[in-house]
Amino acid sequence: MNPVFLKRFLMVLYAAGLIGMHIPATQNLFISLVPLNLWFTAFICIFYHPKPSLSTYLVLLFIAIAAWLVEVQGVRTGLIFGSYRYGNTLGLKLADVPITIGLNWIILLMSTNAVVEEWNAGGKIGKAALGAGLMTALDLLIEPVAVHFDFWHWSNVQVPVQNFVGWWVLSFFFHYVYQSGPWPSKSSLFRLIALLQFLFFLGHWLLLQFF
Repeated sequence: MNPVFLKRFLMVLYAAGLIGMHIPATQNLFISLVPLNLWFTAFICIFYHPKPSLSTYLVLLFIAIAAWLVEVQGVRTGLIFGSYRYGNTLGLKLADVPITIGLNWIILLMSTNAVVEEWNAGGKIGKAALGAGLMTALDLLIEPVAVHFDFWHWSNVQVPVQNFVGWWVLSFFFHYVYQSGPWPSKSSLFRLIALLQFLFFLGHWLLLQFF
């Protein structure tokens, strides 16, 4: 697929999802398409990785499985992110955790990594810290949207600070693993996906505030 066309398609896709999820007549349809959008975006990230190799696919598989396993323990114990449970929007669940969660971690990792690769951040640790910071900042936008659309729910109304600490620590670990190999990339496609993620959830947050 032509890279320019793909970028435009992703922009239309995310814009349609943002608007469609807030129009009563189309809301249920677009909410049901959330897992498909995650699968598609993850496929784009993997298929268009600038450095395809067996090690690339293995490290991405490791991160996806590790992230899902951490979430399983998080839901069971409440010790990692706080006490929460997943709703039905993110699709099929195993051990009470949607299988799309691993894909979501890959998308966020690869897209935020492409952003920090543009910065002189002081080596692996600096880039991992900045990447984790970007992912945590995005989670601040995701949380109110996630609860509203039944992605997940917290036992208490207030999102615990523990969640953001746990999110940053886990994100740092995955970024550091990713930085430790030949996989980081300055891909403009991945940077666009990072931007679309931020704009998508910021747009949802604004619409929920005023409409």
